[in-house]
Amino acid sequence: MHSRLLAVLALLALAAGAPGPLPEAAAAWAVSGAGPATGAATVMPAGSPVAPTVSAEGVYPAARTFTVTWNTARPFGGRPATGYVLTRTATLSSAAMDTGTCRGTVTDGVPGVYVPASPGAATQTCTDSTTLYLGAVRYTVTPVHGRWVGAASAASAAVF
Repeated sequence: MHSRLLAVLALLALAAGAPGPLPEAAAAWAVSGAGPATGAATVMPAGSPVAPTVSAEGVYPAARTFTVTWNTARPFGGRPATGYVLTRTATLSSAAMDTGTCRGTVTDGVPGVYVPASPGAATQTCTDSTTLYLGAVRYTVTPVHGRWVGAASAASAAVF
């Protein structure tokens, strides 16, 4: 009976928790080996500084399809980006992309990622279709690799 009483008291003490602040968590690891991936990255690789090219089809200013083309980003030792976030800026509207492949989807928690059919190709292309009057339109391309999001490219030349 005495041992049961001690066991119950011990369980109650554990359930009540320790008085005072909780201890801080800590972690550490060591890096060993050889090769280009040894150690930690001090700076994440940048995106392509080269602006994408844009062409437009359709009747201006009504229904338009913009085709955006850019060089494949290879931010990690020659491996291609797994996707891209395209951003459209327009002089007369701040509307989001409505149809076309450039709009993208949520991938690995990153919204608006266009995933190319052939990530290793030399260039990538997507389309942005709209019936809105946008004025001058420019695009930037941001490489994505898993959850890593790189720096945006320079803006494309304005297209009407």
